[in-house]
Amino acid sequence: MDSKALEDAYVLPTYEKFPFALERGEGCWVWDEAGNKYLDLYGGHAVAAIGHSPAEVTAAIAAQSAKLLFYSNLVYLKARAEAARALVEFCGEKGSQVFFCNSGAEANENAMRIARSVTGKAKIVCAEGGFHGRTAAAIAATGAKYRKNLSGLGGDITHVPFGDLAAAETALKDDAAAFLLEPIQSVQGCTTASGEYLRGLAALCEKNNSLLIFDEVQTGLGRVGAPSARHAFDARPHMQTFAKALASGVPAGAVLCAPEVSAKVKPGALGSTFGGGPLASAAISATLKVIVEKNLAENAAEMEELIRATFKFPSSRRSAAKAFCSASCSTGPRSRRGTRS
Repeated sequence: MDSKALEDAYVLPTYEKFPFALERGEGCWVWDEAGNKYLDLYGGHAVAAIGHSPAEVTAAIAAQSAKLLFYSNLVYLKARAEAARALVEFCGEKGSQVFFCNSGAEANENAMRIARSVTGKAKIVCAEGGFHGRTAAAIAATGAKYRKNLSGLGGDITHVPFGDLAAAETALKDDAAAFLLEPIQSVQGCTTASGEYLRGLAALCEKNNSLLIFDEVQTGLGRVGAPSARHAFDARPHMQTFAKALASGVPAGAVLCAPEVSAKVKPGALGSTFGGGPLASAAISATLKVIVEKNLAENAAEMEELIRATFKFPSSRRSAAKAFCSASCSTGPRSRRGTRS
């Protein structure tokens, strides 16, 4: 039985798949079981940001697995501490701290939980059209397309139009714990927020004692020509969530909390058996080291210029965004240089 038949027989059919089975990958190339070679412009859904099976990461994983494959969060681990430090130094600020989990959905779930715990409020305001994951609260925070035919979702999550500060202000006044959004909405068609809008949200959240959460699962880790959308748009959130490219394919997610938030999170508030495990932590540190040492954020900015100068995109905004989104090296808004609001 070949791989396709085997998987069709034993794995729930929750995805429509490409008509081939991959066997290996190296850099930006992948090979199927028949030996055909493909240039990968998808990156495994934005995961392989530094390429497939990067030597630096696989070496770090091998070294860590030979020492300690797993232990829980009830002990101190150098690998976890180093991964947290690397993430804070890459895109946080002095006094920031990290909660590790296993995926973007978990990161967003925990960010909302932190917001409710810290503020004592229940309501979360989200931008329409966003995608934050498929677990219970994360899917409730996601756009209507993905909530269709789902019942039992949280009633304390409300949606307002993306880019509408007046609607955000009205919703935040109603005792909101946080405003959660993607600075660039991914599955909506790479819809990009303006710097003015994001900075306006930061000001509104401060005014209403609410927390601003940037879902940076796709915009983080250098892809927008800066360490994160926070830096590209010069807008300060209270929390940022990361996953996908964070550990180059090892399941890992993270919530990066600003100092005033991390100071209020106490033992017992959160938990994750595998979050921050030694294997994922080693992969996180190695991945961030490659991004920094190879100046990949700067490279993303250069690739933006090359792509925009080389390719002609469809006139439809959605079609153009969809085409642009297909590249695994997707780069960010020119607003990092102040040329797009």
